[in-house]
Amino acid sequence: MKFLPALVIGIMALGALLLQAEPPPPIERVEIRGDRIFVNGKPFFPIGIDHAAHWHYSLPEAGAQGFNTVTTHGLKEIPESYRYDIDEAYANGMYSVALLTNSVWANMETVERIILACRDAPGLLAWGLEHEPNLLTGPRPATPDIEPPYRMPPATFEPLYEMIRRLDPHHPIHVELAYGNLNDHQRYTVVTDIHNDMIRPVPNNPLAFVARYSDNVVEGAGGKPSWMEVQMMALGGRNPTMAEVRCMTYMAIAHGIDGIIYKAFHYGQWWVTDSPGYWAQWADLTSELHLLTPYLVAPQAGETQTEIIEGSKEPGALGYTALHLSLRQTEAGYFLIAVNGFNEPVTARFTVPVPESGLAPQAAVRLENRLIDVKGGVIEDAFEPYGVHLYELFEAGAIDREAIDWPRWQRRTRR
Repeated sequence: MKFLPALVIGIMALGALLLQAEPPPPIERVEIRGDRIFVNGKPFFPIGIDHAAHWHYSLPEAGAQGFNTVTTHGLKEIPESYRYDIDEAYANGMYSVALLTNSVWANMETVERIILACRDAPGLLAWGLEHEPNLLTGPRPATPDIEPPYRMPPATFEPLYEMIRRLDPHHPIHVELAYGNLNDHQRYTVVTDIHNDMIRPVPNNPLAFVARYSDNVVEGAGGKPSWMEVQMMALGGRNPTMAEVRCMTYMAIAHGIDGIIYKAFHYGQWWVTDSPGYWAQWADLTSELHLLTPYLVAPQAGETQTEIIEGSKEPGALGYTALHLSLRQTEAGYFLIAVNGFNEPVTARFTVPVPESGLAPQAAVRLENRLIDVKGGVIEDAFEPYGVHLYELFEAGAIDREAIDWPRWQRRTRR
């Protein structure tokens, strides 16, 4: 039985290999088309994680949990180390938003060396300027036409933005702001191609703040891509529950956000891996978002009428009612995102537009292994506190199998 330890070690090694994320397709081009980011000609939905870098060995762990995007950063004294981070992230299944934070951006010569070292990296998705440059150094003016006292005003970044665009016109530039303020995003749009903001409501504020921040980011972006950094870390002594995280995620998406980055792998002395049960659940969420990406990048399909038939009908915090909806157009029909932003149960009735061909009599409630009746475009369903339901509705009509352009490998010779 001397072979037993070796066998056990071999099995453990095999398990570790199975958890290793594979590199994604190398990035050949990044494009912004309207409010979407496209990678190699296909719409891309970032499922990201913040504050991860190879120098504390977290990139393999983040990649193994299914994240497809990560914010990376090198060492200020070693510009080439930025390339190490990007390549390490890519080797572990993730594209990088390379951050020029901690005042690295202020040294144009250093930034030029970083750009030249990294611009041809197969895993580089975007550049990121300073973290929260719009933090206020004094009171916000009462009128929006007066620029607030930002710690780093937009004009500070204009020479840097122009230099990066000149040295690397193939990768967009991203800025993460704070406060979820509409006026701030409108001001910083001159130095960013992708808008981003950060929201951390748990446990001190209602989750409706996610809706408010998202609305302001999308409007302030003026048609550019809009991302959101959603709380992962503990505040006030506790982590968000995964029900809260899932609610925040889909609430942001329902309000027009087209990329999510979770904050953060670590923050100060907090590390997500210190709570292994909590960390394990993130693989479930990233897997879900990967599965649903074709629907998350689908175009909006019009308005959905909502009636709450049980539970609170009154607006809550910031004037938002319980439910947050987004109807997407798919090849087969619709995809309806429905989110209960209240910490109490509700039952609701939804009415979606009915196409000329009609709708199939049942919709699939994705990830719940159940069907629900659809009558004249109407669905009724119950929601738990912070509950999320994802409905796939199908147009009525039989499939013409003779007309379907099946992939060649699925064809068989008929006799």
